[in-house]
Amino acid sequence: MLRNGSSRPLHWADKTMSVMRADLLEACEKDLAGLPSHCLFDSDCSDVDAESFYELSFFAEEDRRLSGGKQAPVLHTVEQLRTRVLHQYAQEAALLSVEEHDLLVRTVLFGGRTPLTDWNELLPARGLARRLWCRVEGQGGASVLVMPHQLCSSALLLLASDSHKKVRELVEQVHESIDNTLYLLGAVQAAAPVRHMESLLKDTFVAGRRDLFERFLRVGYDYVYDHSGKLLLIHPGLAEPERMMDYACAEMDPETLSSASDSVGDVESPLYEQMLSLLLDVTRPEIAPEDAVEDLILLAKQEAPYADMEEVLSSLLICQVTPDMRRALREISNRVPRWLTLGTSRVQ
Repeated sequence: MLRNGSSRPLHWADKTMSVMRADLLEACEKDLAGLPSHCLFDSDCSDVDAESFYELSFFAEEDRRLSGGKQAPVLHTVEQLRTRVLHQYAQEAALLSVEEHDLLVRTVLFGGRTPLTDWNELLPARGLARRLWCRVEGQGGASVLVMPHQLCSSALLLLASDSHKKVRELVEQVHESIDNTLYLLGAVQAAAPVRHMESLLKDTFVAGRRDLFERFLRVGYDYVYDHSGKLLLIHPGLAEPERMMDYACAEMDPETLSSASDSVGDVESPLYEQMLSLLLDVTRPEIAPEDAVEDLILLAKQEAPYADMEEVLSSLLICQVTPDMRRALREISNRVPRWLTLGTSRVQ
């Protein structure tokens, strides 16, 4: 999802991954509340609704980008939009983000209706709505994702096909590679995973669908545009993407990625476990101890000053920061590898 605005003026306590994620989900919840109460494939949908559906869809954003912002005004019809969706339905289903695919599977298995029981499901639900596949409705104070019967039946057949399963296995490889790269570097130029997908999927039924490859990235990851207008994928904990634009990696070969991941894990795992043992049962009720430790490690990766990190730690607790916590925090601050250079710690 596009990261808008700069968080640089904010204090580090307002720039942790937990806070940024909560802000993102709140914005997503508002987006979902503003969507039409029916779906493109509902029987009561008419041409009067066509333009509103087009504008909320990925089509509108992608068409404008393809035309360089010089797209001639066009009136859309419901039938045209339905045809466009169905034409690429099988390919698009195979190239859903990981979270969207998980939610789609559950929705299909539940017969086309599934409650959104976790706040984190709002983002993939929004993605499926923007694909014009689903709608989100309120039900007794809870949100429910609804998929029209004809799409749900088709999805059931697609999910069971060998060709779909093959593509999903390869997509999962790409996802794991992107996740590892973002954790190691903080940001990566989107062109690299697009090339990775083109290579892996060249002999499948989704070959050549660069538009859907890029949609997979925009839905599945936080992103910004760099100074030259290129798409830059960023780690969800990266508070100041503008600092990374001149350092973003173009590509990382699998062997180097695996070796670097192992090295970082060797350094960070004992630091994580040490701090986690100290935070069990003392974080604020709305904050999981695991999330608190992750927030602190990510701050260290961004070279947040130790004094700010201690202030963030204090804000996460229901008690005073103890001397043992301070020592553990100092270890995190000194030893966690930084994002900007992928150098290891300043103090070993």
